[in-house]
Amino acid sequence: MKHWYIVYTQTRGEERALWHLRNQGFRCFLPRCRKIRRHARKTLEALEPLFPRYLFTQFDPDGCRWRSINGTRGVIQLLTDGMKPLAVPDAFVERLLAQADADGVTPLTVLGMFWKGQKVRVKSGPFAGQTGEVDEIPATAQDRVQILLGMLGAQFRLQMPAHALETA
Repeated sequence: MKHWYIVYTQTRGEERALWHLRNQGFRCFLPRCRKIRRHARKTLEALEPLFPRYLFTQFDPDGCRWRSINGTRGVIQLLTDGMKPLAVPDAFVERLLAQADADGVTPLTVLGMFWKGQKVRVKSGPFAGQTGEVDEIPATAQDRVQILLGMLGAQFRLQMPAHALETA
């Protein structure tokens, strides 16, 4: 029976490992998130692994040669308990897959990164640097968070993309 397993990769080697594992016929998933990078007065949006140095692969340990994963370029090792690979709950990976777009970008709100009452800071946009509090995470708005910002002696309710926020 096929289950999902965790592959530990070399530093910044997730893409390389993903490519080589897929070429060997393994079904793989590398969840990504959008990160805002600032360099030389430029703001760039980059895709980065959600779990740096880790990716997921699905196989049947009884029906395939899974030990070849450890010899794959970009891979350090498949996480095992010594003798057999450690399975990840299928529901967790399937939930990430269901929420991911074509690029594998998973909204951070799916992982419960923010919760009501949490203090957050706006990283980008016209309100950059302002701190506020998470008011609500709408179920219908993927990757958006409703926050309360206190400015000019008043509270303002705004909906912002989750990638534009960080914990304060």
